[in-house]
Amino acid sequence: MLFVASFSLYLVLALAIDAQVAPCGRFTARPWWAHVLAVLSLGGLYAAWFALSWRPVFSLNASLTTFAVLASISNYKLRNVQEPLNFMDFVLIPQIWRHPGLYQAQFLRGPPFIAGIAGLLAIIVLWCGFAEPSTLPHDGGWILAPVFALLVAAIVWCLIASPLPAGLTSALHRRMTPADSARDVKRLGLAASLLAGLLAWRRTTTGSRTWPVTLAPARESGTAPVVIAVQSESFVDLGRAGLRNVRLPGLESARARAVAWGRVAVPVQGAWTLRSEFTFLAGQPLEAFGLDALHPYLRQAATPRTLVHHLRDTGFATSFIHPFDLDFFNRRRAMPRLGFDRLLGEEAFRDVPPEGYFVPDMALAERALALAAAESRPFFTMISTMENHNPWDGKRIPGAATSVESYVHHLRNADRMIARLADGLTDLGRPAVLAFYGDHVPTLPALANPFPDPCTDYFVMGLQKNTWLNGVGRRDCALHELADMILATLQRVCTPQGMRVRETQLE
Repeated sequence: MLFVASFSLYLVLALAIDAQVAPCGRFTARPWWAHVLAVLSLGGLYAAWFALSWRPVFSLNASLTTFAVLASISNYKLRNVQEPLNFMDFVLIPQIWRHPGLYQAQFLRGPPFIAGIAGLLAIIVLWCGFAEPSTLPHDGGWILAPVFALLVAAIVWCLIASPLPAGLTSALHRRMTPADSARDVKRLGLAASLLAGLLAWRRTTTGSRTWPVTLAPARESGTAPVVIAVQSESFVDLGRAGLRNVRLPGLESARARAVAWGRVAVPVQGAWTLRSEFTFLAGQPLEAFGLDALHPYLRQAATPRTLVHHLRDTGFATSFIHPFDLDFFNRRRAMPRLGFDRLLGEEAFRDVPPEGYFVPDMALAERALALAAAESRPFFTMISTMENHNPWDGKRIPGAATSVESYVHHLRNADRMIARLADGLTDLGRPAVLAFYGDHVPTLPALANPFPDPCTDYFVMGLQKNTWLNGVGRRDCALHELADMILATLQRVCTPQGMRVRETQLE
């Protein structure tokens, strides 16, 4: 009787919390299946705590506290990156623990948090030891405990790894795609959206595209082309975003010599760099990848054919440069499958003094240019920078007293990187393409909250016979369009005759 009463009270209170998670929709307007999934999801949480404790009142309080914490995290995430909690966020727990600063979670390593966990454990021990006796039967109860625990574990395993009815996953997949956490929480509630997303994710989707036929690049000595693509961390022209004016001479010069430049619509705001990275490489909108769009490097059940594959098949050496932990976001396993032959992570820059908290952008520019100079074959590299990653604080840069000053300091360094790459490619004397874009706007409330324009900035430059080609000027675009723009520019710099067909792609 106590079990039924505590579970019933827990469901009522948990659903009341669920109704307040932002963005809020009408509780009564939720579809019937959302209510079923909410009860199953919340019931599973209660069952997990009960399997550990066999104490109904304790399970009520522990489950309710757990869900309230998840609801608070979801609201916090929505305020910062315009996206509430989704089922894929739980995959990030290990990397949040390894790199708490990247998630504004430095408190995880602080004494107050450790003391709080110790205090919580003490309360649990006291509760279970003195406040509430176990409901396990005295005779043979030891058999029930492991059986119930194994049952809960088996249910979790079924949800995550076991085969599920195709009709169930397909039906949920239709209702949960394209991936949009804010839409799902508003329509279904947090509890139902987490379980529905997990079940729908079990159905794989591939968005692989057909790439255009590319003419083989010249391979004679000194004429093999170089293509450098830069994904710049949190890069945005603040003036064009409607904020304070920070002059960026490297960007201004690149625009003046670019085939195309403008504002680029990226698929994220303030976080999830890998979604922008993947969209660029795949040359497809994220919507084409179903719920794998939330974390496209997690499983890659159906790896798409990327820009890198396309260039590699025409004879390019391919490399990926990211001066950070390559296990972060599973890049160490994902990038070779996306076409990269060589990966350079944080270990390749151990001797480079940091600029603030991370490896400076200029060091990446120098490394990319050195790799290009040493490679006689056509060469493609993608640089994914880290210098201007959060956190921005007053301790980061000497003389920068505020978070905005720290951000602007690194923004100007990224601008210097642009100038160095353009000059370095000119010095190489080979046909070249330089593409550059910002992965997302920064999560920086002191600068703007929310950001007035979620688009970032890009340009594509083409170098032929030491002359930067003219183009169409400003053209705002979506990030997935950049790959085709690079290919069109590559064909122009490699085969100046008869390229009118490709040029029309930029007009």
